[in-house]
Amino acid sequence: MQRSIGRLGGVARGAMAEFRIVEREGVHFVAIKLVDDTVRVESGALAFYRGNIRMDARLPTVRTMVSATLSEERAVRPTLTGTGEVVLESSVGGFHIVEMQGEEWIIERGGYWASDDEVEVGVYRERVMNAFWTGDGFIDFHTRVRGYGKLVLTARGPAHEIRLADGEVYAAEARGVVIARTSEVTYRVRRPARGIVGSWLSGERMLRQFTGPGRIVVAPTPYWGAFILEKLGARPEAANAGRPAVPPPEAARAGNG
Repeated sequence: MQRSIGRLGGVARGAMAEFRIVEREGVHFVAIKLVDDTVRVESGALAFYRGNIRMDARLPTVRTMVSATLSEERAVRPTLTGTGEVVLESSVGGFHIVEMQGEEWIIERGGYWASDDEVEVGVYRERVMNAFWTGDGFIDFHTRVRGYGKLVLTARGPAHEIRLADGEVYAAEARGVVIARTSEVTYRVRRPARGIVGSWLSGERMLRQFTGPGRIVVAPTPYWGAFILEKLGARPEAANAGRPAVPPPEAARAGNG
């Protein structure tokens, strides 16, 4: 069984580049159709391409290298330019496509997968206390994107977007439930209850709290493969790091049906 899915169950199409999320035999992968256009992908994410396509990887700046080292993110994200089809590695986790309209998004660690070349990709440093209470030390960098075009995020399970009203709160205990947030969303880490004793009795650890206004992308329920990895002690982003074998080219083309 094979089907092609995208944001909100449809196919996300840009002016030229077309992004599709394909599901086959319990794994997902992203297929991109290029017509004289350029896309950027995560380092190591390429499975194969077909057509007149050129890959380019530029030497990163010193700041990018340092940020990548401290955050365990990739310092180099190559671009692919031309006309043809690009297929990225498959995953026991999933993916989600965001239509960017000039806003700025902050992506959780390991959440970036691909984007239109018009989308600017940079780094964002979390507040020191947020990084400390989540166990990431005093320095924690994330990927920051802004601009117009398609953005592909990795996800532990089926993902959807939530628009938070002014003052509305979304709180989650586990890493990976909230994949990304727009920059106007306030993020802080706090105890689940007001007092220390109450927090201890609740059985929960620190809560990641996101306060509107703004938009967040969430994946509260993992796919079975990602669920098993998490139970074995892997981080949520490891669902894509393992990268099971990608289906053959015929599978990607069949996703058009």
